[in-house]
Amino acid sequence: MNLLPKKVCITTLGCDKNRADSEVLAGYLQRAGCQIIGNDDEADILIVNTCGFINSAREESINAITAKLPHKSHAQLVVCGCIVPNNEQALKEGLPEVDLWWGTKDYEKLAEQLTKKPAVAGEKLLSTPSSYVYIKIADGCNRRCAFCTIPLIRGNYVSRPLAEIVSEVQHFASLGVPEYILVAQDVTMYGFDIQTNLVELLRAITAIDGVKRVRLHYCYPELLTDSLLAEIATNSRIVKYLDIPFQHCNARILKLMGRRGDAETYRALIEKIRTVIPGVTLRATMMVGFPTETEAEFNELLDFLRKVKLDYVGFFAYSREKGTTAYVMEQVNAAVKRARLRAAERVQQAILDTKLANERGQMVHVVCDSVVDGVARCRTAAQSPEVDPCIYVDQDDINEPLIVGHEYDIRL
Repeated sequence: MNLLPKKVCITTLGCDKNRADSEVLAGYLQRAGCQIIGNDDEADILIVNTCGFINSAREESINAITAKLPHKSHAQLVVCGCIVPNNEQALKEGLPEVDLWWGTKDYEKLAEQLTKKPAVAGEKLLSTPSSYVYIKIADGCNRRCAFCTIPLIRGNYVSRPLAEIVSEVQHFASLGVPEYILVAQDVTMYGFDIQTNLVELLRAITAIDGVKRVRLHYCYPELLTDSLLAEIATNSRIVKYLDIPFQHCNARILKLMGRRGDAETYRALIEKIRTVIPGVTLRATMMVGFPTETEAEFNELLDFLRKVKLDYVGFFAYSREKGTTAYVMEQVNAAVKRARLRAAERVQQAILDTKLANERGQMVHVVCDSVVDGVARCRTAAQSPEVDPCIYVDQDDINEPLIVGHEYDIRL
């Protein structure tokens, strides 16, 4: 009988919420006696935590799964995550080599099945640098945006208990992690189902010793209330940074998407945010090529970008997904979508180039996230990890080496 601990290698695809799920699973496995490693060749169990949000993500997930097949001679292959709930039967038929398919929930039960041991409660296993951690505060979504499959995959919105979140933050604060990035499909909806709200959560988290920074991701525009903006403005531990999924600015397109707003209300909101929170960094996501989008409506989006000058924007072309309302709408030609995506990216890149040029020579306060081959990757408060541009510092150009998790003042 092999009494050595099982070695588990977890590959995570998709968003930071998936990463948080993988960390939870890794924590259960480690407490059951498994060793979490980063090498497929030595693993006894290979786990792929997939993304299934759009077709390209599903293709990436399938490629990641098939890349593990050569290791089947020595390892059990497990696939979990967002690709599974709506595709399990087809996946089983197409990939019979996979030993176990799992969905997006009940990771303690998955750990029990893999280890044949009762799950032991505890904290997740950090996979990010020691300078930050993603804190998942809710799962699922109650919105039924015409393009989005998340409610079909993850179900309705469910907030995590406030005390449970606070306990998790306390754990990582005791380990010296300075930054906490709150993530959910919509963080601004937090607590509606458990008689609390995001402001109360922010106050509880920022009261914890050791918490230096709290950052918010995915704040829906209509839920950016006066009380929330005031808390962000006055609470020194909340990063003056908002990630808002506007998706578009044209009223007709937004209505078709199942969303509210238009260019005028969005411009007013941006102006209000910048007034209430001076120096705020605004990141957004925008979609091009939504069904029936005209050239004029796309140009309205470009004009909007030029006027409001958001700091960072993530663009993506609409992806036609079965089960969504938009699937049966009149589709925009794929070549047109690609051209519009490139055009939107060029407009925003010009805005970013001007912003960066104006910052050249300034002193900025940064945190170091990693050091690889003598080059340190750092961020200011205006930069969120993995999605925004970062700052690289050559160790040969400075007096003392930078250390991960430490903070410095540097000149750009």
